[in-house]
Amino acid sequence: MVGVVRTVFTGVDRLAGHLAVAGATAAQIALVCLGVHLAADRMDDDIAAGITHLQGRMDVWLTEPLGGAAEAVGLPYDTLLVWDLLPTAPIAAWSALAVELSAITLLSVGFLLTTRRPELSWTSFKEALCVHALVMPLALAGVLVAGSWSLAMAVEDLLPPSDVAIWAARLVGAAALVRFGWGAWSRSVGSMEPPRRRTAGLASALILVPVGLLAWMHGAPIWGWLV
Repeated sequence: MVGVVRTVFTGVDRLAGHLAVAGATAAQIALVCLGVHLAADRMDDDIAAGITHLQGRMDVWLTEPLGGAAEAVGLPYDTLLVWDLLPTAPIAAWSALAVELSAITLLSVGFLLTTRRPELSWTSFKEALCVHALVMPLALAGVLVAGSWSLAMAVEDLLPPSDVAIWAARLVGAAALVRFGWGAWSRSVGSMEPPRRRTAGLASALILVPVGLLAWMHGAPIWGWLV
């Protein structure tokens, strides 16, 4: 009987441990998702503005030569002027979504696909030095700060308006950053290995750099506190 009880308690203890790890990992992914979404909240508007600006440039540069070429072969003047027909809003929305999903995947891979414990040291960082080692820690830190701030704002919205609610929400965000954000960041940085070449991560940097900058610029609360 004692052996059965011991087996049951051992199994329950292991299950609780696995659930705790799974819950912490899910919370880390959630912080990354919140941070990336907050950072890229206005990305679709920026992309739409960029497309509109590019269409204007193409109107200036290409309308006359392409219109003349179309007429030269007996076609209507505007046959080749197709860029103004592009659905700007859907293109911007889907492009922003693709960037968000790519950033979430790239930032989550570091702490999802490693079983190593964090080994943070200046020596190991220098050994792993490459484009990825420079970009990922800064981008991930900004996204995690933005995610915890987004969580704090959500908690504040759920509470009755008061100074207590503001500080309670900030404490929740800070606790999430310390409990889950630090674990994700340290695990990602601590598991970096020496690269085959120093340019490793150059392609992913094209996504992580703008997302990281947006996270620090629009998702980190420090700018609002300093102004």
